[in-house]
Amino acid sequence: MASVFKTCECPNKSRCPHAWTVRYRPPGGRLADQKHQSFPTKKEADAFAAKIEGDKVTGNYLDPNRAEILFRDYVAEWFAVQVLRPGTLDHYQRNLRNHTLPTFGHLPLSAITRPQVQAWVKHLVDSGLAPRTIHNIYGVFAGIIRAAVLDGRLARTPCVGIRLPEILKTIVRILTPDQVFDLADAMRPRYRFTVLFAYGTGTRQGETFGASRSRIDRKERLYTVDRQIVLVNNSATGYSAKPVFGPPKTKAGYRTIPLAQFVIDGYDEHEKYMEPGQDLLFTSPRTGKAINRSYYAERIWAPAVKKAGLPPDTTFHDLRHSFASTALAAGVPVLEVSRWLGHASITETTDTYGHLLPEATQRTRAALDQAWAALDHRTPHINTDTNDDNGRDDPGAGPVPIAA
Repeated sequence: MASVFKTCECPNKSRCPHAWTVRYRPPGGRLADQKHQSFPTKKEADAFAAKIEGDKVTGNYLDPNRAEILFRDYVAEWFAVQVLRPGTLDHYQRNLRNHTLPTFGHLPLSAITRPQVQAWVKHLVDSGLAPRTIHNIYGVFAGIIRAAVLDGRLARTPCVGIRLPEILKTIVRILTPDQVFDLADAMRPRYRFTVLFAYGTGTRQGETFGASRSRIDRKERLYTVDRQIVLVNNSATGYSAKPVFGPPKTKAGYRTIPLAQFVIDGYDEHEKYMEPGQDLLFTSPRTGKAINRSYYAERIWAPAVKKAGLPPDTTFHDLRHSFASTALAAGVPVLEVSRWLGHASITETTDTYGHLLPEATQRTRAALDQAWAALDHRTPHINTDTNDDNGRDDPGAGPVPIAA
């Protein structure tokens, strides 16, 4: 049972300035070490003692000292037991280092409040970050706080009812085949095939940069996706700049994609830029290693977009959108397109490209009408029998009686 007392020698303990102490044992009886907590008033001490005893009875007891760990120290503990892909780990670390630890790193877990979290989110919005980026940053933070609750360091999470900025629907830019051809021609010759490959397979940028000769089946004209290039933290600089191989984005990312003839022809032309025995399709001529995304975006992609006369905000991902739209417009079932894109569910495909599906709907109507038109030579048989199945007159058949 928790006890409340003062350790001082003052004769009038109710008026002396010394603190009140609560002595209690955590769950476990006498096997648990006694703990002490001090309070400036007896009222606060009594309330704490009552709460401790109540929590022990209900099974909600939490050691108050466990919530005093600094957020940055708990983050280190949290990372130590996570099973994350290299790219995901680097992404989390950058988000925390750049946006979360400067605000919460020095605070004990117990000191983080809901108003503080909401103010932090507003600061992220005011700093000009994109809504989707803010959702990602907040998601990592909220996940760590949730883990602290599960670990028994916090009784509840302050991440309740936090208002986040609305994520606007992704604008899907579709490039025509002429635009893709112009873009490919505007690239430096060594990188021309990056455009043709991405447009012809619908692969993500990391999957394109990780494309390999050994994954191409020329006989069946298929390409197997089982890895991608991801960026991981460069421990020497502290920046995410080192490209390495990693698994696809999701389990659905492991897939086989049919190769169009222009992709095969482009590959044959591209081989002259590859060294004998080289497996990786796209490498830096200077290092012979995987292409650096930042270098490619600034020095290769952006100048080619400008030269091809495309909008300045045209992205590499637009080639993936163009692949999907071309397949859907040709009547390829959305389930197949979803599988080739490596989407985790068909819903993701329809949410992104649903505006392209009405064309397929119209084609379905036309096909049904055409099939039905072949029956024009048949004369429909109109059933004039007004009896129901039991041979009785159907009260619903014939003229409707008029009330007098």
